[in-house]
Amino acid sequence: MSGVLGAYADRRTWEVAAYLLLGLPLGVLGFVLLVTGFSLGLGLLVTLLGIPVLVVTILLARTLASFERRLASTLLEAPMPLGGGRIPAEPDRGLWRRLRAMFGGARTWWEVGFLLLRFPLGLLDFLVLVSIATLALCGFVQPILVAVGVDDQIGGWTIDTFGESLVLVPVSMVFLAVGPWLIRRWGRVPAWVATTMLGRLEQRELKRAVVHTLESTGDADGFLILDELELQFGRGPFLTATRVQAALLALESTEQVVGRRDASRTLYALA
Repeated sequence: MSGVLGAYADRRTWEVAAYLLLGLPLGVLGFVLLVTGFSLGLGLLVTLLGIPVLVVTILLARTLASFERRLASTLLEAPMPLGGGRIPAEPDRGLWRRLRAMFGGARTWWEVGFLLLRFPLGLLDFLVLVSIATLALCGFVQPILVAVGVDDQIGGWTIDTFGESLVLVPVSMVFLAVGPWLIRRWGRVPAWVATTMLGRLEQRELKRAVVHTLESTGDADGFLILDELELQFGRGPFLTATRVQAALLALESTEQVVGRRDASRTLYALA
């Protein structure tokens, strides 16, 4: 009994339940925003009025995706890059380059894809939560309904006696006991989806972060660079030793970074 009560007293249970409950309204909001914005923007593209409509749509989508990112990180503890993983743009970057980076960036379209999927997945999350809650409570509500004279029907079976109303009590007791566990387990699904689609660090931004790190540390090996980047972005699948090594190799190929062997390690420095 203490284990069951402890599961209901666990803050994580209610945080995951809140995320699942918000899935439907946020899914509808994102879906309507994108479908309306893209339909209107593409339809007006021949008049050039569609361009600002598309820009506003993408900006609103990125804002909503940032909110979804914080929501998943807070309620589901889904690994996300701190600060959204974005490096501040260079001061001399013009408007056209900013727009091109926004529309050409892979993460923008991952965010759009997430918002489109949020509707069916959010509906599924909502139905899972409601189903668990219904099964956990229906057995205890049924006797009350029969006692006040309200008959219920399940398929072709009409429940109109107190004895019949007790049939569902064992089912509700089981779901009442395992409900928090089921909710937290199911929460891993939207957490994985959110991390996969929203918890992304683009390679071009990772390369810029490596350059900034080397500017502050001077000569550094891959492990020190990774440690510094984890302080900036946090830990997660978006930041691995393999990705950092790939960024260093790409910077070496463009001669922005030079590497030299020092005993058993390679030290990197800005060219």
